[in-house]
Amino acid sequence: MMDLVKFMRMEMNDQVDNKEIYISGAPACPGIVIGNTSLYQRVRPHISDTQIADDEVEDHIHKFYEALDIAEEELRALSDNTDLKASTDLIQMQIAILKDPELHDRVEQEISANNKPVDSAVESIFRNYLQVIRRNHRDEFQNKSVDISDIRDRLLQIIHDKRDDIEEGTILVARELSPREIISFSNRDIKGLITDRGGATSHAAIIARSMNIPTVVGAKKATEVINSGDEVVLDGRNGEVVVYPKNETRKKYESLIAQQSKKKADFESLCQKPNKTSDGTPFTLQANIEFAEELSIANKYQAEGVGLLRTESIYLSSKDFQNIDHQVAFYASILELTAPHQVTIRLFDVGGDKFFGDEEKEQNPFLGWRGIRMLLEQPKLLKNQLRAIYKTSGDFIGRIRILVPMISTINEIRKLKNIIGEVKKELLSEGVDIDKEIPLGLMVEVPSVALKADLFARHADFLSIGTNDLTQYTLAVDRGNERISNLYDQRHPAIWQLINGVAEAGKRNEAPVSVCGELASDPISACCLMGLGIDTLSMNAVVLPSVKQLLRENSYADMQQLAGKVLQAETLDDINNIFSNWETK
Repeated sequence: MMDLVKFMRMEMNDQVDNKEIYISGAPACPGIVIGNTSLYQRVRPHISDTQIADDEVEDHIHKFYEALDIAEEELRALSDNTDLKASTDLIQMQIAILKDPELHDRVEQEISANNKPVDSAVESIFRNYLQVIRRNHRDEFQNKSVDISDIRDRLLQIIHDKRDDIEEGTILVARELSPREIISFSNRDIKGLITDRGGATSHAAIIARSMNIPTVVGAKKATEVINSGDEVVLDGRNGEVVVYPKNETRKKYESLIAQQSKKKADFESLCQKPNKTSDGTPFTLQANIEFAEELSIANKYQAEGVGLLRTESIYLSSKDFQNIDHQVAFYASILELTAPHQVTIRLFDVGGDKFFGDEEKEQNPFLGWRGIRMLLEQPKLLKNQLRAIYKTSGDFIGRIRILVPMISTINEIRKLKNIIGEVKKELLSEGVDIDKEIPLGLMVEVPSVALKADLFARHADFLSIGTNDLTQYTLAVDRGNERISNLYDQRHPAIWQLINGVAEAGKRNEAPVSVCGELASDPISACCLMGLGIDTLSMNAVVLPSVKQLLRENSYADMQQLAGKVLQAETLDDINNIFSNWETK
């Protein structure tokens, strides 16, 4: 019967050979694969809508704890089968949620007090959790929602004894995926991943990159267009998916796959070579990370430390986000895995609307109470993070830098320095060994800071340009709004002018300038940044070889000429033409 089904699929594919379909998404992990698909839909069993009798309560409570035990056993098995530390950390986070006494009490209460069946009780309690989480709008907090939905769905599947039907060696197509699901499916030799939802910085995308699974995310209606058994081409370099590829399309990508294999070998050799332009000018390439698992690729590609360590996840993955010991363990794990290089720790960058109640929610959180603005009004939160960083620093002298997000006034810097002084004094009085000279840097992401870079540089040890938000604020374009996404482009002439001004101010004030935004991930843009005199770039680890290759192939003099032309450009089209001509020169 199965052979007949496969034959019918082949016949259907032949009939639509002249109707290949192109789907665009966001590249999350580079790589090209060709293969048949498995369409994955989380099994959501029908939830009981009747009440249970009093004498059934104990049985349903028992079913709940039995499901918890099975889910925990599955997670521990996954943890034992992965060598990725942060994958283990994420799994441990889910285990912690399963073991949460508050969760247990609430589900028991729903069953015993309201006579709800176990599946209905689980659904109800998790719905309450998700209502809180879904008040958040930025990707890093959407991740929490995905994780909680995943735990809920897995419990419901276990309660109803449901299983998925994913074939080994296929390309997985799903609406969205949790980190647990990706780890689980990797054991079935999944060749690639395509999701309707999600971004390149989601937990799932990070897990996929760490496992080197070619991935396209945000492909919108991929699950509506693609069926199980369809042949597709997945191009994780540019986020393109081709359904029902024609013979000539298939051959083109097969040739690219062969080139990809050779390039992979070349990259491994390239990474052993020094970071110098063709005329001998040195540069530094670092990694932007959020989880320890991302360091496997960063270290493989010889990243010279971490230029941006995001810290939001260590709060949002823990019930007690004020836990200092939890932070110290996290920072120490990153520093141990990156020795002897520096790690730049960005202070907690999120506004109160992301985790407080509706009464504090803002209409425009991107322009509101976030970053240093929120931290200065939450002194306990700020001091706890600073205490954790300084406590960690005693074992890693000279290797930590602190980066301050969303700075917009000099007064904010002065207040922060006073608090840092208090924290250092307290720790020293307690006999704690610390690095007394941790450099303090400022994120340049507010246009007023870029325009007054000379002033701000005099109050900082270094500046780090965050081109993502700088572009958003300069162009007045919400980078998460799909309706105006065509207006958001970090190559815009105004952005280059601001970056150049910051670079020059940094030189005048002897404050090193680096770039940690997405602009640094584009090889030609990286060459232009180098031409402006910014020789330290931090980026997603997977693009390190591509950026390094282009920087090594060209001279510093050529990059200066490129930067000069870009600064003279009047429109984005002008810059795109300059880049195209430079790339093919």
